[in-house]
Amino acid sequence: MARSAARPWGPLWALPLLLLAPHGALGFFPNFWSRAMALAWGSTTHQDLTEDALLNATLELFRDLPPPPRPAPCLGAVPGPAPAGGRGVCGVLRPRGVGPAVPRGAGGGGQRQRGPGLPASGTGRPGAALRRRAAAAGQRLPPARPARGAAGPGRRAVPPRPPAPRPAAPLPAADVRTCCSCTGWTCEGNLLGSLRERGLLTSGYFGSEPEKPPGKCSHGGQFDSSRLRDPQGGINKDSSSPLFSPHHYLHGPAASLALEASAQFLRDLRRDLAHDKRFMRLLDVSPAVGLSFVLDTTGSMGEEIGAARLQAHDILTRRLGGPEEPDFYLLVPFHDPSFGPVHKTSDADEFLRILNSISPLAGGDEPEMCLSALQLALLHSPPMSEIFVFTDASAKDAHLRTSVEALIQERRCKVTFLITEDPSRTRVRREVLAADRFDLYVGLARTSGGQVIFTDNDNIRQVAGVIGETTASSVTLFQYQKGGSSGPGGLGRRGRKKRAAWESHHFWVDSRVDGAVVTVQGDVGTFRLRDPTGTSQTSDATSGPLGTSRRFGTFHRLELSPRPPVGLWTLEVQAQGNYSVHVRGNSSLDFLYYFAVPAKGPHPGLFKLDSRPVRGLPLSLVLAVTGLTRPGGGSVRMEAVELADPVTGRRLGEELLLQEVAKGTGLYATALPPALPRGGFVLILRGSDSRGGRVERPAPQVTSAVGFLLQLSRTGPLFPGQTGAVSWWVWNPKEPQELGLAVSSDPSYPVSTSSPRLQLGRNQTATGVISLRVPGSAPPGSAVTVTLRADPLSPAGDANFAFIQLLVLHWPSVPNRASPPCNVTSVAGTCGPPGSPCRERRWTARLRIWDGDGIRSVQAGGTAVPHWADGQAATATYSSDCCTREAELLVTNRLGEEYRCPVAAPPAGAAGDLALTPWWGMAALAVQVAFYVGLGH
Repeated sequence: MARSAARPWGPLWALPLLLLAPHGALGFFPNFWSRAMALAWGSTTHQDLTEDALLNATLELFRDLPPPPRPAPCLGAVPGPAPAGGRGVCGVLRPRGVGPAVPRGAGGGGQRQRGPGLPASGTGRPGAALRRRAAAAGQRLPPARPARGAAGPGRRAVPPRPPAPRPAAPLPAADVRTCCSCTGWTCEGNLLGSLRERGLLTSGYFGSEPEKPPGKCSHGGQFDSSRLRDPQGGINKDSSSPLFSPHHYLHGPAASLALEASAQFLRDLRRDLAHDKRFMRLLDVSPAVGLSFVLDTTGSMGEEIGAARLQAHDILTRRLGGPEEPDFYLLVPFHDPSFGPVHKTSDADEFLRILNSISPLAGGDEPEMCLSALQLALLHSPPMSEIFVFTDASAKDAHLRTSVEALIQERRCKVTFLITEDPSRTRVRREVLAADRFDLYVGLARTSGGQVIFTDNDNIRQVAGVIGETTASSVTLFQYQKGGSSGPGGLGRRGRKKRAAWESHHFWVDSRVDGAVVTVQGDVGTFRLRDPTGTSQTSDATSGPLGTSRRFGTFHRLELSPRPPVGLWTLEVQAQGNYSVHVRGNSSLDFLYYFAVPAKGPHPGLFKLDSRPVRGLPLSLVLAVTGLTRPGGGSVRMEAVELADPVTGRRLGEELLLQEVAKGTGLYATALPPALPRGGFVLILRGSDSRGGRVERPAPQVTSAVGFLLQLSRTGPLFPGQTGAVSWWVWNPKEPQELGLAVSSDPSYPVSTSSPRLQLGRNQTATGVISLRVPGSAPPGSAVTVTLRADPLSPAGDANFAFIQLLVLHWPSVPNRASPPCNVTSVAGTCGPPGSPCRERRWTARLRIWDGDGIRSVQAGGTAVPHWADGQAATATYSSDCCTREAELLVTNRLGEEYRCPVAAPPAGAAGDLALTPWWGMAALAVQVAFYVGLGH
């Protein structure tokens, strides 16, 4: 573990933001934030290139698909004229849940950092766009990058069919000069003509590490210090601004070539997958949602298992072969003491076979391993999934609540519990059961935006019909929970009857809501719903002016007539105890959101925070709104967002005004207040339609802030029979605290962390490594999820979690290396004769390491040695005092292979003396080492 001490000077909160920013090679600006912050409005970014390539690939896919058996939903419209290249099918196709990997630049071998992704203008069923891959909203494929010296036609749409492949151009040798000096902001003709004559490609050096060799080109721009060394200037085409790009006049052709290469990559990928449905699933453009069941299989669950089978069969019968056919099916059984395994498939027949093979098992004790099974389902379901839990028992593993809540917030999944509590088959005498034993499920459902539906043996099959009602266009309009459990066994029925009292609730229906369903359940005598015109209907009427109503025990369902009146609706409930209200609407208007932090450097911008929001960080809220326009329905403009209490609905703080950051994309942003609420909060998005009418959308999930930042990053691939590594990083922005770390994996493999306990001061960071032993029996292609939990021990506080999913790969063929692929290129310093003072003298060796698989780490005695990519090789620098005159560097490549490279100090008199580095030089070296260690180099 490495730890950095707190210091009394400077804005140290910015240090973690630098580590969040991408590092590596430099290329196009990453996203619209960079374009805005650099005032380079005409520039094409990585985000633009990725979106254009994906849109063209999606359009080609839909053109080639045969027509569906019934009309497929129109993929939604984006305001403004349709761009060139056929991007307008019902406007512009927007692949769901695919966001850009935001590399620092265009060179090869650079690391990638997840940045803001934009599932903009939704499909005709945009709930699927929002509910299925939000975690991937910051993971767009990077466009393939053209070489710096490449040229081509202006930016245009991708041709509909791939051009013939062209062989890659060779690179100039190390001693070949590539550039001449240029002293202006615009550098025309600074690439030497010999490059074109010999058909060579070149790139540009950036900064001082590695040092630019004589005659080589610089990246250029105001942030590149190497531009001042001969030959001066630069050749980058990152933007259309001469302030940042000496070859700004070639920015358009470079972007065009990158777009063509990206589209070609997607075509090749579609061809390799050999199945268009797989490609649709990869792009996440199908309008369907998944079907996920967590099923209690104890002996008393026969009716629930039958209801699950019935609903699954009904959904498949109605949707199979159509546009709403589920993309995947997932089933996790549980009882006591076991849970699992996870059954996940995209084959409907296989899922029905698995479901039909489930039968109730023996069991007498009441609590079951429900949360363990739910945790597995969350880990294996795509983001934005809806999960249905069938049980009649409380949770035996209640200690997993915080972990499950963190997963729900990280994955934005909705969890609905169907709980059967029938007196005729209760497992344990009712008198000994806790009245609040289901309150845990109520809290989890509220956090996720789902429901807890209580029923009995007679009504389970009818109530389970809510599963079939799940559609991609469902949005939450209102939800309320009074007290805890509100079903047949809740407090309202358990104790003495309370005197009935009328309670009122209000919710807004806007012009973009096409239909709605109101559900009320619990200890209510009756309820009355009134629309904005004053028309009302009571729960006793099965049909009325507002819609049709059905009742199953304590569960009331009122389906409103199509296109309900716009305005404020009032629900009056005659409450006798605990109850809940849930209003679900059908609408194409919905939104995604994430939290972002500012990052400076050569490519400034906002970068997605892959965790819950952290108190103490300067945070921005970024929203991607879908369905802002529809044919004949006008447009919607979003104006503000507010934070509200998830229980009472009370506003927390001032309304936050939104800024549309990219016109016509549905992207909005606002700065969050520095002090986020300590409890959970929900977001409520407000705006107006083209007629000035109020539009409102609450986020279904509850968000909670944490007190420190916890991040995981992979350091290399996993192979069967080998130990893999995952790096972790913690930053504490506020008061000193002690943290306890615990790590687990799914599947359960041997796993440990380098530091189980941390003592962090204010503004202190710590790094460490998780070791994961993959058994030899692990099948290649299988996924492993690693979970790191950090608990504040002193002072006590809420736990934080970080998750990362890794893939087990096939062992590659290993070349037979006759000798280590490294050699020492230079040694500086001398140590004098043996016996002379050693601590006052130093020596430094520089090595070139050649490995086509890439270098994961270089170490000397367990200490990281700084290294960086340098052309087709890597350069490492080792430094020591003269008390150590020989060393052996342990090099590990990205396939996990290890080899050793020896280095030695020069003999006395072989080189000029190198005096002890002064304290400021040592400090700079320490910062550099910490920087590379923190990035996992």
